[in-house]
Amino acid sequence: MNGSEDDRNGRTETDAENRDGYGVNRDWERDREQSRVDDRPTVDIGDDRSVSSPTPDADPPRERAPEPPEPPDPETIRNWTALTVALAVVSLASAAAIFVAYDAPTAAAGAVVLGAGFGAIALVGRTASPAVFGHLDDAWAEHRLYVWFSTGLFALGALLGALLYFAGVNLIDFFLEMIMEEFGEDELPGGTDGELGEEAGFELTASFFIVNNTPPFLAAIFGALTLGLLTFVIMVFNGVIVGNIAVFAGLESGFGVILALLVPHGIFELPALFIAAGVGFRFVHRVGQRIAGTRDALFTKGYLLRTAALVVFAWLILVLAAFVEAYVTFLIADALFPNATG
Repeated sequence: MNGSEDDRNGRTETDAENRDGYGVNRDWERDREQSRVDDRPTVDIGDDRSVSSPTPDADPPRERAPEPPEPPDPETIRNWTALTVALAVVSLASAAAIFVAYDAPTAAAGAVVLGAGFGAIALVGRTASPAVFGHLDDAWAEHRLYVWFSTGLFALGALLGALLYFAGVNLIDFFLEMIMEEFGEDELPGGTDGELGEEAGFELTASFFIVNNTPPFLAAIFGALTLGLLTFVIMVFNGVIVGNIAVFAGLESGFGVILALLVPHGIFELPALFIAAGVGFRFVHRVGQRIAGTRDALFTKGYLLRTAALVVFAWLILVLAAFVEAYVTFLIADALFPNATG
């Protein structure tokens, strides 16, 4: 039995060796591996159609919905909230001054409405829709350099106006002639002699200043259609007039009085005008970029939206300046310099 067992074992080992020698096992293993490879899907990298060509039954690709804009950071929200709240407080304080010092309930109600508008912007931007402050902040970031450029043009004009006065050119008569040509001598506050009388602060209303300040505001924006030339002239010309008359009046009555008559409303009116001019100059720059080929589109939805928001906000500040100029400026100047303005 042992012999037979050994013989069987020997034959088995011999047969295995013979199969290995003839390649039986190797061929089977190779065929099994090849079958595995053949079963795997193959992709020809050089043929894009094998990847990108959709099958007739495949669903068409869906377009991604545009991602909503990111909300502004907390510091931005705080800054714009503080600004709008401050403007609301000034508007309501102006309404209170109008109600107490003047018999003008309509004007007081208008200042209240303006204050409520600024307050609503602060509330909505702070809570319900921070994107409001996001658009304003983006617009300011885009137009900031152009606003400073406009401010520099005005300052240059003011310096030129002062130098013209010291050179013997007094523009006060020219300024009064422009007013009389626009309104007529009979409508000029204080009489027909070209002098502003004591009743000037009472007869000049907020509507008067809104109507007369809005056209230069809009002209500074649409001056971009003249490649910025009209905007440039507006900024320099206004600076020359203010600088020349301020020096003349300051030497005559004292610069403290002039500051009291200019600063209360000027801190609102001038920034609004500078923003309008900045919008005009920014548009001119965009036109230049489009012509040079560095900008794909002159108008985009985002640009129009944030610019419109900034323009409306600046115009509301201009309206606030009108209320302050008509009713508050003379109260402040009279309180600080009663002898000079009385």
